[in-house]
Amino acid sequence: MGHRTKGELRTRSGCRKCRERRVKCPEQRPICGHCKRLGFTCRYEIKLNWQDVVLFESNDSTPRELPQDLLVSIQSWMFLNTVHADFNPDNFRTDLENKLDRPSAQVEDLELEYQTEALAPYPQYLSPFRLGEAESYLWSYFDQFMTPQIVIDPGFNPYRHIVLKMAACFQEGPLFQCVLAAAANQLQSIGRDEYKSVVWLHRAKALRLLRSQISQLASAGADETGCRIAKDQVIASTIMLTFFEISKDCSDSWTVHSDFARNFLSSRLKDIGSMSAEQEALLYFAVTYFVSHDILAATGGTLVEAAEMVSEMCKSTNNSTILGITGCSKDLLTLISEITQMSLLIEQSNTKPLPPAVQQRRDNVERHLHQLRQDIPGEFGSFKSEFIIVAEVKRLTAILYLYSRIDGAGPHEPHMIRITSQILSLLPKISLRTHTGLWPLFIVATLGVRPECDEDRKFILSRLTDLYQTRQLANVNKARLIVEDVWRLRDLRPEDSQGWSILQGRRHGAISLA
Repeated sequence: MGHRTKGELRTRSGCRKCRERRVKCPEQRPICGHCKRLGFTCRYEIKLNWQDVVLFESNDSTPRELPQDLLVSIQSWMFLNTVHADFNPDNFRTDLENKLDRPSAQVEDLELEYQTEALAPYPQYLSPFRLGEAESYLWSYFDQFMTPQIVIDPGFNPYRHIVLKMAACFQEGPLFQCVLAAAANQLQSIGRDEYKSVVWLHRAKALRLLRSQISQLASAGADETGCRIAKDQVIASTIMLTFFEISKDCSDSWTVHSDFARNFLSSRLKDIGSMSAEQEALLYFAVTYFVSHDILAATGGTLVEAAEMVSEMCKSTNNSTILGITGCSKDLLTLISEITQMSLLIEQSNTKPLPPAVQQRRDNVERHLHQLRQDIPGEFGSFKSEFIIVAEVKRLTAILYLYSRIDGAGPHEPHMIRITSQILSLLPKISLRTHTGLWPLFIVATLGVRPECDEDRKFILSRLTDLYQTRQLANVNKARLIVEDVWRLRDLRPEDSQGWSILQGRRHGAISLA
C-alpha cells in the first residue's frame, strides 16, 4: 500500500474556499474553522463556471501572459462567482430551518446573524454584470494576471475576494475605475503604449467619483446603507489609488493618500461592532495595508506622521490578516514601529549615552525580537513553508534595523556581519512571484552589506532586477537608486562606518517598501 498523498487528505465535501485553497476543510457548518479564522465567506454549494471565466482559468495550454490581442473574444456578458443557490429563493428558508435544529440557547444568536446578513450591502455572490470589450479586457487582466502576484498565498487574496467583488457590485463607484486604472498602468509599463491615455482617463474618473463619495458622507444626506457603501468605497478606492501611485512612479503622492486613510480608518475602527463580516474584512485589510506601508517606509527614511497612531492601529487588526498580506506577524510590525519611535525620541533629546529609560526600552525590544515566535497556521496550506522563511527573514531584518538605527552600528561590526550573513542565506529561498522580499533586500543592502563584498552586491542587484521584471513596480526601481547611492557613499568613505544615518537626506523622496 502506498502512502496517502497530500491531495487525498482533502475531502470533496469541504467548503468551496478550502477546496480553492487546496487545504483540508474541517467542515464545521455553517462556517468552517478556516473560513472563520481568516474572515472568508464559507459556502458549500456547487460552483457553476460560465463562459469566459472558464477560458481564463490557468491550465497547461494557457500562456502565463497576455499576447497583444485578446486570448479569447470577450463577450459583453461576464458571469462571476455564480452558484445555483443564487437562482433558488428557497435556499435561504431551507438553510434557516436546518440551523434551527441548534439548541434553543443559540436561536437568539441565529436571528442576529440573519439580521446582519440581511443588512449587508453586498450580495454573497455576484449576479451577471455587463462590461464593454475594453473594460472586460482590463478587468480580466487585473483579476487573472495581477492579483496572483500581489500576495504570497493566492488563496488569501483580498484584492480578488474583497476589492474586485466590491467593484463589481457598484460599477458606478470610484473603486471600479481604480481597478481599471491599475490594470491599464501595468499594461503600459510592459510596453503597451496604447494604454497611456487610458490610464489617466480611468484615474481621473476615479478621483472625481471619490470626491463625490466623500462629499456624500460629509453632507450626511444618504441613508444608513448608502453611508456604509460610501465608506467602503472610500476605503477600498484609497487602497487602490495608493497601489496605483506606488506602481506608477512611487512619487510622494502615495503618502497623501496614506495620510488621509490613516485618519479615516481610525474613525472607522470605532464602528467595528456594527459591521458585516465583509465590511470587517475590508477594514482589517485596509488597516494592514496602510499600517505596513507606513511602518516599513519609515525604516527607509520616509517621514511618517502620527507614528504612535500607526502603532495603535496595527494592534487593532487581527494577526491572520497581517500575516497573510505582509508575511510577518502583528507583533513584529509593532516592534519595528517601536524602533522608529525610539529613534525619533533619541534624535529629539540629542543625548548620549541613552537615558536609562530609553536604554531599557531598547533592550526590551531587542529581547522580544530574539525571542519572537511567529507561528504560521496550517490554513496557508502548501505556502506555509514560504511564510515561515519570509517571517524569519523579516525578523532578522528588524534586528539589523535596531542595531543600525538605535545603536548606530555600521556594516563592519561583528554582530552586523553575522546577521547580514543569515539574511543573505535565506533571501534566495523567497519567491520572486511577489514583492514581499523588497524590505529585507533594501535594509540589508543599505545597512548590512560591506563595500568589499562584491558578490553580495551582485546578488542584491540581481534580485532587485528580477523583482522589477516580475511586476514592473516603480518603488523597486526607486529602492535600487537609493541602494546604489548608499553604496557610492560607502565606497567614497570606507573608513566612515555609518549606521542608519546614511539613509537620511536621500534625494529620492518617499519610498514604499511594503
